[in-house]
Amino acid sequence: MQLMDCHVHVAALNQRDLQLMTISNVKSVVAHIAEPDVATSIPWTATFDFVDRMLDFHTWRAAKYFIDVHVCACISMVGIPIEWEKTLARLPECVSRPEIVAVGEVGLEPRSITCSDLSIQEKIFRAQLDIARDANKTVAIHTPLTEKPKWVDRYLGMIEEHKLDRAKVIIDHADPTDVKMITEAGCYAGITVQPWRKVSAADAAEMVKSGDRDLVLVDSDAGIPESDSLAVPKTAFEMRRLGLSEAEIEKVLWDNPRKAYGIK
Repeated sequence: MQLMDCHVHVAALNQRDLQLMTISNVKSVVAHIAEPDVATSIPWTATFDFVDRMLDFHTWRAAKYFIDVHVCACISMVGIPIEWEKTLARLPECVSRPEIVAVGEVGLEPRSITCSDLSIQEKIFRAQLDIARDANKTVAIHTPLTEKPKWVDRYLGMIEEHKLDRAKVIIDHADPTDVKMITEAGCYAGITVQPWRKVSAADAAEMVKSGDRDLVLVDSDAGIPESDSLAVPKTAFEMRRLGLSEAEIEKVLWDNPRKAYGIK
């Protein structure tokens, strides 16, 4: 069986994480951007430096453990540069590179320490929705920890306004309060199995079993504090316990993310 973890912060994974993921049949990951290796005073070029390092070093590092890395590019809501307008101006060129599979993770986060002003975050987010649409790339959207249906409703309005193809939209960090809302809107729901998000592998398996199996994904957000790099294999195990077949498990945990991110 092949598994894919479609939301990972690869730069924060150590060698043991990569080894255990390989042993557990994780063959492929999607690397998202959060903070681009800088704390708060982020230069406008940091996003591009981070993407280059992902492509030049971290893909090589993971390949030593037989894991394929697919890279996203964006201005993350928790890693907003000081001169973000300059980053936005150059971002379309970066996103259009064939090595970049998506714009992500983007969205709104009221707890961001790099920019707590949600009006600025929204301006940056909307610009990146246009960039993803114009480049015909998938966009992966972060949802804050609480009041998820409120944020999802807000995102769906923006997705409609910016005329995005919903088959290329992933709304991530879904949980039982909003997963159905996301899939019924025609977007992919990324279920993030993470202790501090209060979603376990068993919870994710239940959501998969009862949900739209064509539009659900499972990821770990690994590399962020209180994460589990084996979240996807553990969810596969829980799906088996619920009686799902190997083919059904591989569809959700391999085929779906590859389709969502346009990976051949």
